[in-house]
Amino acid sequence: MDGVSFVCTVYNKAGYLPGVIDALARQVPDRPRQFIFIDDGSSDASASVVEQATASWPDMVLVRQSNGGPTAATNAGIALARNTYLKLLGSDDLLAPFCTRVLIETLERTGADAVFSRQDYYHDLRDVAFVEKPVAPRVPDDPLADVIARTVSGTSQTLYRLDAVRRAGACDPGVFAEDFSLALRVASRGRIALLDLVTAAGPADDGERLMVGRKHQTFHDHNLALARFLEQNPATSARLRRLALQRAARRAAKWARREGGHRLPLRYLLLDAAARLGLPIDHARAIRATLSAFALGAAAAARPLVLPQIAAG
Repeated sequence: MDGVSFVCTVYNKAGYLPGVIDALARQVPDRPRQFIFIDDGSSDASASVVEQATASWPDMVLVRQSNGGPTAATNAGIALARNTYLKLLGSDDLLAPFCTRVLIETLERTGADAVFSRQDYYHDLRDVAFVEKPVAPRVPDDPLADVIARTVSGTSQTLYRLDAVRRAGACDPGVFAEDFSLALRVASRGRIALLDLVTAAGPADDGERLMVGRKHQTFHDHNLALARFLEQNPATSARLRRLALQRAARRAAKWARREGGHRLPLRYLLLDAAARLGLPIDHARAIRATLSAFALGAAAAARPLVLPQIAAG
């Protein structure tokens, strides 16, 4: 029976980790399992919590490294993985008891290289109630177009075939947040499945979570991942290049309007129009021109955007 390599990246999540680890312990106990925790320079007791809670676990490794961000930590974990399936896990997320099993069944049923299900958010742990139900997966005919159009991403609600991740080159090290660049890379080379089922839940009130307290970083990284993907894949069709620019420009326009106080964010609206009209422009460069939008607003002022040094190269 094919095994699973679980990769959990950890940064200052000591308070969440006992519940996360307890849920992780219940995943596919009938399969070979490898557990990889990457402590990304935590300043709290996260590493000690992991060490104590998993002391009796076989095939378990805890790596402590200097803080490098989610992508650096995830790629460090991927490098150590060796089983057929790769299960990423956020260190404040609870996996449904059936999560990994259902995701594996979906990959085996569809032959896809990755499956993306849904994640929910909770304010009170007592409200978390996962419901397993039969859901037919959707396998897009054009997986890359789907990933671009829907910004398909995520970690805890996903499952990958490890060989597909390795062929894709893992996560783009030039982007701080890891998930969208990985989805783009895998979808450009293989098939994906989408499953309309909640398989994980995270805290809605955690200000350190990218999609809670640092949305400007998340949206910036979605656009940066698109720009870098087009730069690294020059053979990407004009149709998908236009789609990528449209999504990036609209995301920037919405942010500039809502957070930057720009009632008419003309710069980004013009980029959207250029994409729709099919004008002969450098789409990757145009997407890079949207990145400054996410430096606007109170959240960005409080927590400036993080840009890995490699991204400037």
